[in-house]
Amino acid sequence: MAGAGAAGGRSTIAMEISALLDHASALEEAGRLEEALAEAWRALDLQPDDPRAKRMIARLLRFHPALASDDRKPDLERLLSDPDFDPDAITSAGWMLLIKQQKLSPGDDAQAIAEALENEPLALRLLHEGCVCVLDAELALTSVRRFLLFGERWPDFPLLTQALVAQAAHNGGAWPFNAKEHSALERGEAGAFAAAYFPERPSLSNGAAFGEVVTQAIADQYVGWPYPVWSRLLAPNPTTVPRMVEKLDGGRQSGLTVEADVLVAGCGTGHEAALLAKRFPDARITAIDISTTSLAYAAERCRGLGIEFYLVDLHEVARLGRRFDLISCSGVLHHLPNPEGGWAKLVEVLKPGGVMNIMVYSRVARLTVQAAQFHIADLRDQPVDDELLRTVRRRLIEKAPRFVAGSPDFFSLGGVHDLLLNRHEDPFDVPRIARAVDQLGLELLKFRLPTRAAEARYLREHPEDGLFRDVDAWAALERAEPFLFSEMYDFWCRRAL
Repeated sequence: MAGAGAAGGRSTIAMEISALLDHASALEEAGRLEEALAEAWRALDLQPDDPRAKRMIARLLRFHPALASDDRKPDLERLLSDPDFDPDAITSAGWMLLIKQQKLSPGDDAQAIAEALENEPLALRLLHEGCVCVLDAELALTSVRRFLLFGERWPDFPLLTQALVAQAAHNGGAWPFNAKEHSALERGEAGAFAAAYFPERPSLSNGAAFGEVVTQAIADQYVGWPYPVWSRLLAPNPTTVPRMVEKLDGGRQSGLTVEADVLVAGCGTGHEAALLAKRFPDARITAIDISTTSLAYAAERCRGLGIEFYLVDLHEVARLGRRFDLISCSGVLHHLPNPEGGWAKLVEVLKPGGVMNIMVYSRVARLTVQAAQFHIADLRDQPVDDELLRTVRRRLIEKAPRFVAGSPDFFSLGGVHDLLLNRHEDPFDVPRIARAVDQLGLELLKFRLPTRAAEARYLREHPEDGLFRDVDAWAALERAEPFLFSEMYDFWCRRAL
């Protein structure tokens, strides 16, 4: 009877958590974000390992970091160390909270900041777990680093020093420094503290050779700066490929198999491949890329997930001798010399009835990046090394921070290289996507919006398009909200049977 009682108690808690999270979702769709986050925290209080609660908190704080509150500092610190949580989802929220608490701010006395942070568990954990992606926090921390260097004070702040060294490893040594700091580092005055400026670089693999000029340039780019840098995943809700496709398609039977063959075309450092392996545990995951360095990084991060990695140009994917039920291609096509031509090569290895998830740059949303690139036009054709990337960052911080400070990519060397110095870029717009889908014999399944609130707003305006397939409505939506797709267009399509 005791066991039955315990099971009943767990069931009651599960029902309460589900009710809280359903209410939180409704509040989020209504734009009542602070209330939604409060409900999600209450659910996590009831069960600290509840994956749905963690996913909702991560989503809300990623897109709305100013919602972080003082009373949840211990919870933020715990989540930053959670092996099933992506720390990048909440690092901005953590730094914004510390700024709000006046623990650090640009222009503050550097010694006072150092003394405060040496005894601030949340700040130390933030530095250890992911890139600092809030510009005011970075500027304050670079002043602290300078203070520790010039006064040789780093031995007096051992916890902060260790955390700054860890931070440099995350961002690749992205924080700019002045000539005086450079001289001190060259003279060897920093000792072990030099690692807070110049992290140890990973061993680099030799680049592969490709016949096409643009392909070779892109491959060479990622030899020195694999992208994206990541450490852990936010555990997704496990499902199957057919169940996921049927949900996208309003419940219509997909005809796909649970043991689906999945291809990640342009896997980079393996983040997306790892997510798919965890999301579809019954599927077989294959991942290809043209960067040997990125593939080595991916293999190390994805160890134990059963993913097969191959050094293969997307245009030659047929060499694998396989066909796939699902192909994911995120952030790749717009870097190809002929995006539609590369897309067609993927369609050739997609099984009839198979689905594709495509993510590409929006031409309109990239206008802010192009504005930033205007300020570094004289740097863009120079040979790239770490110092050039720091120079790019320094100039934009000084001259045009509004164009880049909102992008997490700006805060690491690999990210800023990918964001601003990519060797080739050919963005899309909604009509171009529609033409390609039609010409390639595909059927549009669903466009995806970045937030639940945006989805709810769209459905209020277009109640007849419950599956998000009205191309004209999407084009009108982007005209009304030009930077809604600042991350990328994200859509699903299917090959006809």
